[in-house]
Amino acid sequence: MNKIIIALLIAGFSTTVNAFSGADLLAQCRHFVGIIDGNRSDSQGILLAGQCGGYVLGVQEGFIASSELADFVSEETGSPIVTKKQWKIPSDVEPESIVRVVVRYLEINPDMHSMPAVLSVLNALRQTYPVKQ
Repeated sequence: MNKIIIALLIAGFSTTVNAFSGADLLAQCRHFVGIIDGNRSDSQGILLAGQCGGYVLGVQEGFIASSELADFVSEETGSPIVTKKQWKIPSDVEPESIVRVVVRYLEINPDMHSMPAVLSVLNALRQTYPVKQ
């Protein structure tokens, strides 16, 4: 069992070294925004745009799902709820707008270009759609 845990830790560290960066995401998402704005693109640009959309919306949905699951487990086990809603996207916001928010965040925060892309998505959503307390 210890060997399995060590192998998983090593695998986790090796993937973070080559993590998908904010700069990588911005490059992909610029293709996405260009296509949405009506610019023509080749098949590579379309692929990159799709990867951007899938990544941004996947992070957003995945974070919400994991928060809901954590709340459910807390209720079932009787333990205190440790999660809280980080953002609330209005129902009329289109997925394209969410990607544009992330692009804008990365453009005005170049320090995030070297950080893991997931942090840019989370920060952009928290800042743009904060939960009203």
